[in-house]
Amino acid sequence: MMRAHLGDLVSPVTVLLLMAAGGYAYAFYHFFQQGWLERLRRRGLVRAWQPVCYMGGIAVLCVALFSPIHDLADEFLYWHMTQHVLLMMVAPLLILFGLPSPIIRWLIYKADLKNILAGVTHPLTAFMLFNINLLTWHVPVFYQATLTSELIHDFQHALFFYTSLFFYWRLVDPTHGWYPFWEWAPARWLYLMVAAPPSYILGSVLWASNVVFYPYYAQFVRLGGISALQDQAYAGMIMWLQGWMFVMASMFVFFLHYEPGLEQAEE
Repeated sequence: MMRAHLGDLVSPVTVLLLMAAGGYAYAFYHFFQQGWLERLRRRGLVRAWQPVCYMGGIAVLCVALFSPIHDLADEFLYWHMTQHVLLMMVAPLLILFGLPSPIIRWLIYKADLKNILAGVTHPLTAFMLFNINLLTWHVPVFYQATLTSELIHDFQHALFFYTSLFFYWRLVDPTHGWYPFWEWAPARWLYLMVAAPPSYILGSVLWASNVVFYPYYAQFVRLGGISALQDQAYAGMIMWLQGWMFVMASMFVFFLHYEPGLEQAEE
């Protein structure tokens, strides 16, 4: 099983994180060198808080993958679920909010990714990928495989992160118009609302079950005398919380859009 130690810091995951941070910094440097950055900042297309969000997302990934959370996830299912929430909800959203539209458009154009992104971030495609991936990995035989194979575990984490990134892409819309969401105003609200039930159902099953679904966790003697069944119940509560976060986000989107006077103010 993987352990968060110094050897993990020299890994393909670390290289990818460094490339993501370095590519972002290079894009800002390129725009600065071309004299575009200040003009874009004055027009409100690049905001000072966006690099903080983006690097915060990278930092959350590092915390999830290299901090003691990673070690605790080896022995506690609920810490493993906490790790997954960081990978699936916190880091992707911070990274997307941290992408200024002129810079991300430039990067997409340079890498010729526009058509590919249009496909994988289509709301129906992204929704199916996100939820099928989430539910499939929690089938006991597949989840057990991640606990005994470092390669499969890394693959699981990568899929969690990228399917989440695709899922949230059009909600955040970092390109500001290249990939428009549905024209119907409440679409974002409904999109988030229908994303909640899978997490609710999975969390409820884990919380209410009298059977330990993942025998791997039954082998440990945990601090505080927490049994494997209690650990699983706590993990279900965290999964249920993830569904609740979708509902809260949908309400935020709904009331933000329909706040009295907002539409007039925007006009």
